[in-house]
Amino acid sequence: MRRFFIFSTVLIGVLTFTGLLFAQERPKDELKNAVWLYEHENYEEALSILKKLRQEQPNSSFIAYYLGITYKQLQDFQSARPHLEAAAAFEPRIKNAVLELIDVLYQSDEIPEAQKWLDIADKEAIAPAQTAFLKGLVLMKEGRDTRGAMEEFERAALLDKNLATAVEYQKALIQIQDQRLHAARNIFQKIITQEPYSDMAEFADEYLAAIDRKEAAGRQFYGKASIGFAHDSNVVSRPRDKTLDVINVVPSADWRSVYAFQENYQRKLSDWFGVQAGYSLYYAKQFDIGSYDILSQDISLQPGIYRPRAAITFPVHYNYMTLNDKKYLQSFGCGNLNNIMVGRNQMVQFLLQDTWNNYSWAETSQNEERDSNDYLASSAWYWFFGKNKQGFLSLRYAVDYNDAKGNNWKYAGNRFTASATIPLSRKMRLSVAGDYWKQDYKEIHSVYSKKREDDVFTFSSLWTVELFKNTDLETQFVFVKNQSNIPIYEYARNIITEGIKYKF
Repeated sequence: MRRFFIFSTVLIGVLTFTGLLFAQERPKDELKNAVWLYEHENYEEALSILKKLRQEQPNSSFIAYYLGITYKQLQDFQSARPHLEAAAAFEPRIKNAVLELIDVLYQSDEIPEAQKWLDIADKEAIAPAQTAFLKGLVLMKEGRDTRGAMEEFERAALLDKNLATAVEYQKALIQIQDQRLHAARNIFQKIITQEPYSDMAEFADEYLAAIDRKEAAGRQFYGKASIGFAHDSNVVSRPRDKTLDVINVVPSADWRSVYAFQENYQRKLSDWFGVQAGYSLYYAKQFDIGSYDILSQDISLQPGIYRPRAAITFPVHYNYMTLNDKKYLQSFGCGNLNNIMVGRNQMVQFLLQDTWNNYSWAETSQNEERDSNDYLASSAWYWFFGKNKQGFLSLRYAVDYNDAKGNNWKYAGNRFTASATIPLSRKMRLSVAGDYWKQDYKEIHSVYSKKREDDVFTFSSLWTVELFKNTDLETQFVFVKNQSNIPIYEYARNIITEGIKYKF
């Protein structure tokens, strides 16, 4: 009995599976086969059959309808239009062809023609809810009667509850069109909350990001502030060879508290010209090592010429740094920065910069004087990807020359940098960067009697998690390794920072 039960169960399963396979077989009749192909999203093959059938039966409204909507699925609206017009005009009229035709005309910006067919759909009461929705779309595209568009959308939602989310989405777009961004934001957030995994929620999320960017671009004052704690394994850049360490009485590792603040001002003075100004502050206080506390303040000004695909700017900045509460370094820089968009998601960047550095602390000898001009030229490529283009990959090459007064610090450098920011979710992203900087010093070192050559490798990663709106938790790891042909300059350090950043 048990064997019979198992055999019967297997047999029924096989017969059921076979029946399903036969049920999915393509019909042999050409028209039914074409419809089957369309319903299974095999539009290219369906198109081939329907074109042949349309030639053979030019007065068939059914064939004309399916040929029209097949072209529509392939985004060929120009080819779809005459067939849908035929399906809407022949007898028997395919009423749904009227709605499909209106949508094609709307997509093709043929607004007067769309209005004509909307009047027919209204007169014949063809799918009133869908007709009202399409009328709202057409009025919104015209841009002259947003109130009327809003009324049509609301009527569509009353007639068909299944259109409620789509109606809310279109109402939010009207609010954007009327520059009521706060109202649009509320609607998009409602859609995301009610249907978080729907396509509509994904589109709403993209619009929210666009609203954020638009509001940020329109603000004259904006900035950020952060506080954190860092552990540095080699604060004093102690040489790897401990026998060369002349300051071994000082601990090499320490914790420090880190504070940063930045305030920016931007003003567009015309359609093509604007200016940005900024102030930033960085302060680091060591816990145990009392001689490496840093305070850095920077003032910047950046006038620029802004075009739809390019920005040509001329950044100028002044930096003042103290070390252990004593004046240490002043820097003044100016240059030219050009950003040029290539296609929809790529950008190239070119930078020329001259920075004057003046060190305040007295040096042990003339060869150790570090006052200099640093000349830099760089080019970079960016590729933006992901939702709202929030992710990017960049490659940069830079060459610089430092003409320090002291022979021990004159060098020419070549620098290669690769970096990427990867959005992992709506509230989390990862940034990574790798950097190689080759420094060839130009003069024979006064102490070690040879030209110094350094290879500086840097790797960094930054995890950012949004805790609240405008408030992020950041975890950063930085590894630096300097390889030099003069051993005293060789060192390695690991820096781990945990902090909170607030944007305003």
